[in-house]
Amino acid sequence: MNIVAVGGGTGISTLLRGLKFFDEIDISAIVTVTDEGGSSGILRTEYLVPPPGDVRNNLVALAKDEKILGNLFNFRFSDGFLSGHTVGNIILTALTKITGSFSKAIELASQVLAIKGQVIPVSEDLVRIVAIYEDGTKAIGESQIQKVIGKKIKNVYLDKSDVIIFDDAKKALQKADVIIFGPGSLYTSIISNILVQGFVETVENNTNAILIYVSNIMTQASESYKFLLSDHVKVIEKYLGRRLDYIIANKSILPEEILESYKRELAEPVKIDLDDQRIIKENLVEIIIDKDGRQKIRHDPLKLASLIMSVIR
Repeated sequence: MNIVAVGGGTGISTLLRGLKFFDEIDISAIVTVTDEGGSSGILRTEYLVPPPGDVRNNLVALAKDEKILGNLFNFRFSDGFLSGHTVGNIILTALTKITGSFSKAIELASQVLAIKGQVIPVSEDLVRIVAIYEDGTKAIGESQIQKVIGKKIKNVYLDKSDVIIFDDAKKALQKADVIIFGPGSLYTSIISNILVQGFVETVENNTNAILIYVSNIMTQASESYKFLLSDHVKVIEKYLGRRLDYIIANKSILPEEILESYKRELAEPVKIDLDDQRIIKENLVEIIIDKDGRQKIRHDPLKLASLIMSVIR
């Protein structure tokens, strides 16, 4: 069975980390190329390569040996002229310059990490996502979008009209039995893939594919401020032009002390406001400690992957 996950870095890498333990599936991750923050943004600007960070996250998630080689690829320098850069980002950038191809660089890194499945950029073009807000203002690029807090996005588009889906991404969608959108930032991780020319048409032509949306557990002040579950679904279906078959949402009761820290960031749990047979509610939360020692709410990789496999079966 061919499963395709569509998204960005942190979100679908969590999903892939769980799916890789199931032997009866072939996994493909189609990854956005609009990231421009941190190390990825610097390398993108200075070396004119697609941003490597989201790809690196997904490569590591699918790695056979995540503890050693995965930790190496994710190692981030904290000082000196390499401060902020990860080893994996530098390797992917170097391989892109050596081979002249971002996709070839990913292929070579995949061999080093012995990943299960494949990680595919949705396009090899250098492209930015543009957001138009309800008040008429505009934010150009993912970095700007993430700085606009508490406004609702009315529409998004790519800054180039001729950005075409990468052939390997198209082939993966054509043969997909299941296409999973998310989890991940609604516009900059998920919709940014759907906007690429040829994506919607390819999904539309694969009438047999099951379409699953994995909702975020929390809203984001920069992209889904005050969004209910129905708002997320409407946005996905608007840009996709097709009805989702299943919608996975978290029903866990979250610790109040952690919710308080999210409230300070204008984020809150995504409320399930739909009475729909497509919705599957489950306890999917894992509490992690980030690099700054803060508690963060994430999807539990194995719980989420196991739930998706039970839906598919």
